[in-house]
Amino acid sequence: MTGQNNSLQTVRGDKVNRKIILYFALMVFGLYVMPNTVSLFAGQHTFYSGVSCEKCHSDVLTQVEHSGYVYDKHKAAAGNTNYTTYLSIGGISYSANSITDYNNIVWNWNISEGKWQNSSNPNIMVNVSLDANRNGQIDGGEICMLCHNATLFNATTHTGITVIACDDDRCHGNRVYSYNSPEILGSFPNITAAGYNLSQSNVHQPFYLQASNQSSSYVISEPFGRTPGNANGSSGFISSGYWTCEGCHTDTTVNITILPPPPYNHSVSNPEKKRYLP
Repeated sequence: MTGQNNSLQTVRGDKVNRKIILYFALMVFGLYVMPNTVSLFAGQHTFYSGVSCEKCHSDVLTQVEHSGYVYDKHKAAAGNTNYTTYLSIGGISYSANSITDYNNIVWNWNISEGKWQNSSNPNIMVNVSLDANRNGQIDGGEICMLCHNATLFNATTHTGITVIACDDDRCHGNRVYSYNSPEILGSFPNITAAGYNLSQSNVHQPFYLQASNQSSSYVISEPFGRTPGNANGSSGFISSGYWTCEGCHTDTTVNITILPPPPYNHSVSNPEKKRYLP
């Protein structure tokens, strides 16, 4: 009888042990897959080595590639290591041989090393490239990194991806800041200060100002500890001001009704003149 009891206890013990082992195995598996699961259903991204942006966003890349002039200019910017380095070190002013960053530290071009050198700490030299596959050109998802690489903009995200809008301080400027430098890409000031120009008295001003006072769905990052000028107040989000740019520079479809002006009555001998006033 005692032997049977011992056998039963052994069997029960084995079952308990299996349940415990199974329980811990499920816990370990859950901890392993949870970040990916949460990332998937929270609308975030988890990046794996060798996976490119166009794998999931081929439609966006196709639209970018078909934008002609805009695509060519952004591709050139993404391939310009002077500009990508300028962004990565917090540059706010650029000349042919030096970059001044947010902390007023000057970075000089070191010809022998082919890198930008920190004048306060000469041991620090950088030359940031977005050419991940080292084929000498920007292609595929590499161009996406010009606006979405968290490291490039000194942003802290668990995915390594952030959203930098067109009117970011150091891209095309906004109505608040003017950190961007017209000399960096040899562009005209009205291109690099587009956000500021849009906020002035012109046909685009009402739309830009209205959009700038609305929150987008994108959380602001604070590169180098500074809140960007395109933040929507204290809401913690980038404003929707970038829609002003995308409205003309993408194939975004919108529904719009244009009301024709009332016909002018030329038979009236003394008509109102306000129609022709500026």
